[in-house]
Amino acid sequence: MKKYKIKINGKYYKVDIDKLLILLIAILSVSLVLVLVGHFAGGNRKKPDDPAATAETLDQEDPGYDASQGKIKESEFNGTILSKTKDAGADYVAETLFLGDSNTARFLVSYDSEGKPFTTRNNTIGVVGMGIDAISSLACMQFSTGLYTMPQAVKIIQPERIIITFGTNNLYGNSTDASGFIQRYEQQLKNIVAAYPSVDMIVNSIPPVAKVRDYPHVTMTQIDAYNRAIAEMCKKNDWKYLNSAETLKDEKTGYAKAGYLSNDGLHFSSTGLQALFEYIRTHSWVTKDDRPKPLANVPAIYGVPDGLIKTNPLNDKEFTEEATGGDTQQVPEPTPEVKETPEIKKTEEPTTVTCPDGSTAASMDACPAATVICPDGSTAASMDACPAATPTPTPQTQVTCWDGSTAASEDACPAKPTPPPAVTCWDGSTANSEAECPAKPLVTCWDGSTAESEEACPTKIDCGNGTFVTDQANCPVEDNPPADVGGGEETGGDTVDESGSGSEESAPDGNG
Repeated sequence: MKKYKIKINGKYYKVDIDKLLILLIAILSVSLVLVLVGHFAGGNRKKPDDPAATAETLDQEDPGYDASQGKIKESEFNGTILSKTKDAGADYVAETLFLGDSNTARFLVSYDSEGKPFTTRNNTIGVVGMGIDAISSLACMQFSTGLYTMPQAVKIIQPERIIITFGTNNLYGNSTDASGFIQRYEQQLKNIVAAYPSVDMIVNSIPPVAKVRDYPHVTMTQIDAYNRAIAEMCKKNDWKYLNSAETLKDEKTGYAKAGYLSNDGLHFSSTGLQALFEYIRTHSWVTKDDRPKPLANVPAIYGVPDGLIKTNPLNDKEFTEEATGGDTQQVPEPTPEVKETPEIKKTEEPTTVTCPDGSTAASMDACPAATVICPDGSTAASMDACPAATPTPTPQTQVTCWDGSTAASEDACPAKPTPPPAVTCWDGSTANSEAECPAKPLVTCWDGSTAESEEACPTKIDCGNGTFVTDQANCPVEDNPPADVGGGEETGGDTVDESGSGSEESAPDGNG
């Protein structure tokens, strides 16, 4: 073997070339084996950030999802689901108050085809990270008069209708049992209606998610089940269901259409919002405006404050801009071009503001710790700290009694007088008295008069000469009554025939 001298850093070293070559070959061989093993054992494994790999992971979260099971038909709900209408236009949107979570908050910071926000702070209450259980307890809408919960804000703004979209932040897994969710959601919506009974309630469907998303535990199987339960709830309470999911979902896959959501696969993109609002305008519900008039003045609206909810309920992490799909809770100042909600009169924004506790400050940030307005008008640190509400007694309804008086019920009316016993009339009918019986028919008597019966006719007296009278004194008297039989001698022997006429011999001679 030949050895060579190698100079390194001024020193010479003897190197056995043959041994060096063997060592290099061994190192290369081991490296090649490792490369081949990695290729065949795991070379086809996709990177975690590979979209296809993410989709494979999501399939494991919701492996049995069937898009056909999520379709809701109008015919199943008998008028509950809003049907297609002509485009109601921008006024319909401006007259509607939108309530919801971060997807609703995006209405203010995303822009339509004309470069305008989809809604304004005057008709939008969207809270990032909010679920159904905070609707009546979280003071989230700031006015110049204080910070109010959603039911209280609805009463203050007095909208014709609301479109409310909640549910995303209450999702986890692929369970289809929506009973607990619906029971709580229904009660919260009833609280809103109780606060302002004139409002028309429209409940929107939970939006679909993308197949590739940052929240794998939010599944379409559960979204579809919850949406069907929401439609059933609306049918039960005579509310309307806005089935916007049908226009946002891909008909084949059941997931959100491509481009409708942001990169996180959960929040709307501007394209998705454009489709949503077109659906809202073409599935409108306009009823007779029965709001009490005149409408009360609405205090200056500041909108939803920042950072009301700190932790993302879908992953228990602190909220960041990325966690909300690029959202922040900052509410932009309305531009002059934005149409304000009709009939809502805004007061001039004061140089000082009134804090929730009645004090004044240079700004809301300078106010004491936020309080809420309780139903009885008092203030408290939270709705849970408010005094218990005293139930309002239900006024008793009055009924009209038989005699025209009123009473709380028919049982409380005066007793009716007992009618007299009935009598039997001549014709067999009955009446309260003989005076009320029908009149008897009259008979014609022998003398031409009339009477109630033949027995009541006048007495018939025979005068003996064929004449009948009612009184013997009325019988006729004869002028020449007939002579006695023995009277012929006294008359000079003249005879009278039985007929009463004289004989020819006794008749005086007319020529005598």
